Amino acid sequence: MKCPLLICLFLSFGSLVGLAKEPAGTVLIHPGEVVYVRFEQKGIKLKLLSVSKEKDEYAQVIVTRDPVDPAMKAMTGFKIVNKFPLDLLCKKEMRALKIGTEAPLVPVRVVGGRLFSEDLPYFVDEIALTGFVLEK
Repeated sequence: MKCPLLICLFLSFGSLVGLAKEPAGTVLIHPGEVVYVRFEQKGIKLKLLSVSKEKDEYAQVIVTRDPVDPAMKAMTGFKIVNKFPLDLLCKKEMRALKIGTEAPLVPVRVVGGRLFSEDLPYFVDEIALTGFVLEK
């Protein structure tokens, strides 16, 4: 009787650890997704309010990742649209989950009211964006 209880306890603890992996204020995007992000703005500081895959006309930031074609094994597009009048700064981390690697990159700057675009390797499974701030 003790064994099933221990297994349940272990599984519940493991799921809590998995949920706590990402720090608050992190936006995750995977190939083929479009994510709409809303913030609460206090001066140049931003607090993440919501992240949605449903179209949101009031989202201040829109992040897009093109789908990966496994047959092509080519670069895929990654875009950030900044609807703030000020420049948006954030940290970006690329993750290739299948091979277990993470690569923090140079912070991203998106000019106010503009689009940031770059190509990423096809094997990047996930991109984490954190540390959102505005710069005058």
